[in-house]
Amino acid sequence: MKNGSTVAAFEREFAAYVGAKYAIALCNGTATLHTALIALGVKPGDRVPVPPLTMSATTIAVLHAGAVPVFCDIDKRTWLMNQFPPDAAAFLPVSLYGLNLPWSGGRTIVDAAQTLRVGGTQMEHPPAFLSYSFQASKILPLGEGGMLVTNDEELATCAREFSSLGYRMRADQPRIDPAVLKSPTYERHHSMGYNYRMNDVTADFGLRNLERYGKMALADAALHNRRAAAALYRQSVAGCSWITPQHVPDGWTHDYWCYTVALASADLWHPFVDAIVRHGGERPYAAWKLTYEEPAFVYLDPRKAVTHRVGNEVHFYSEFTKGCPVAEDLQPRLVQFQTNDIRSAERNAEAIRRAIHDLGELPH
Repeated sequence: MKNGSTVAAFEREFAAYVGAKYAIALCNGTATLHTALIALGVKPGDRVPVPPLTMSATTIAVLHAGAVPVFCDIDKRTWLMNQFPPDAAAFLPVSLYGLNLPWSGGRTIVDAAQTLRVGGTQMEHPPAFLSYSFQASKILPLGEGGMLVTNDEELATCAREFSSLGYRMRADQPRIDPAVLKSPTYERHHSMGYNYRMNDVTADFGLRNLERYGKMALADAALHNRRAAAALYRQSVAGCSWITPQHVPDGWTHDYWCYTVALASADLWHPFVDAIVRHGGERPYAAWKLTYEEPAFVYLDPRKAVTHRVGNEVHFYSEFTKGCPVAEDLQPRLVQFQTNDIRSAERNAEAIRRAIHDLGELPH
């Protein structure tokens, strides 16, 4: 078997599955975001808006590109990024918790790591890239890996070259004579790149998943239990005045990477969670700390005077120095329930009902 042939086959099948023209398989979901930014021409010092309420890899990818992450606040109901600076080099919104973000536009990279969305590239004006993750907790778990999809041939070629050590991979490149390829003067690296390529073992696992379920049936097979688990959780919190689930607007879809609710007060988090555990449920997760509150990224905190030097110029982002108050208020109130095991979801849903009964209708 030729090295990389299984990867190429997985790319073709995945592109067909999600309805895209091109797919580029990479080693993980952070690599996909970094690669997409470079393919879009994002340069050191460029501004890229990101939400603070998500896994920090989104911001890390912007920093890998040498760009400046601009933290933008989120919608109070959907919890998705809804503020955007006008001079952004690219946009990096996240489909948080599996809520499929209907974002479009040629400068947009949708971080779809927590979804298995289909049809995003079939919009009238699709995003430049959709970025998927196959990390072990994701909806299509391959242990690790990621995939970029796009309908733009030039962007696909740029992404493939950057993620393959800068090797020339133009479609119009003539076939290389083996004698030239093996010559001591043959030049391989036409640009700077990273070794972000997916390996054949991971690709084979992904390919077998696609073949097992059937291309267009994969979403139903992979998401059926998650949606069933979400329905159980939805029923368990229905009518509770101090619990609010993530809002799904009309026409939007949700893949329920997890089922997440917001409590009326952060003071309720530990009593609620402890009561769930007491009644036999699994201890749920809290939301990630806001990225700019993590120790590694406090220097990016938009509540402080944020400056960034580009050459001899210092840029001051005064409009974002007040931080992200909606995200800051919401994060300590979020409770995330896993949806990957329907049996666990059944036990957890019953434990949630009992916990709500213990705490009463009104929070204390």
